[in-house]
Amino acid sequence: MCCLAHVSAAVQGAGGARVEVESEGWELVGEIVLPAADQPVPAVLLLNKAAGNRDAYELLARHLADRGIASLRLDLRGHGESTNRGQFVPGSESARSLIWNAEADVWAAHQFLRAYPGIDADRIGVVGASYSGEEMAEAGRRFQYAAAYVALSPGSFSDASIDAIDVSGVPWLFVASNNDEFLQDITVAVQARSEHVQVEILPGAAHATDLLDVHPDLPERLAVWLAHRLRAHE
Repeated sequence: MCCLAHVSAAVQGAGGARVEVESEGWELVGEIVLPAADQPVPAVLLLNKAAGNRDAYELLARHLADRGIASLRLDLRGHGESTNRGQFVPGSESARSLIWNAEADVWAAHQFLRAYPGIDADRIGVVGASYSGEEMAEAGRRFQYAAAYVALSPGSFSDASIDAIDVSGVPWLFVASNNDEFLQDITVAVQARSEHVQVEILPGAAHATDLLDVHPDLPERLAVWLAHRLRAHE
């Protein structure tokens, strides 16, 4: 099981407080934004795509904060600033292991948020993009489900993850482009095998967090969806 860890001597900036979460020897770097409130608030864990980083979620984090929801934008192992044990390079020998072991990072970050002062441990959502959509689903199956999930183009979404959507007992939102070559079969399978998942198909071919740039209204709409599912007070 992965290790829970520590907040670095963080500096509060425009993007939030810089934190570090330890996971199996990895020092995962992120930014946590905690809205001012007189009671514990919901939180959302935001996970990068392959060869991406936490910066893709800056706008979504602001929309969440506007609705009284904290967020942790995290660089998973080998990505962004989380490179103390190596760096993700597409096509390299280590690339596969960096991607397919990241469910430990998701669980460590989930535990980190549960213990963070001012956050309601029972109202934590997760947003995954491309490979991290599968990793958040696997973390839920192996350890504990979060309170809500948003999957942005989870191109590696496994049969086990699809079949566990309804079993999880929590709300899921699946977002994909209608011309995304990596999602055609998965989108069909999700719609056919889940009775409760909400699926939104957008025009174009944008993949993962690129959807947030191509569809400027999407970050706010995701924040509204999460606020409703996490029972945030707006």
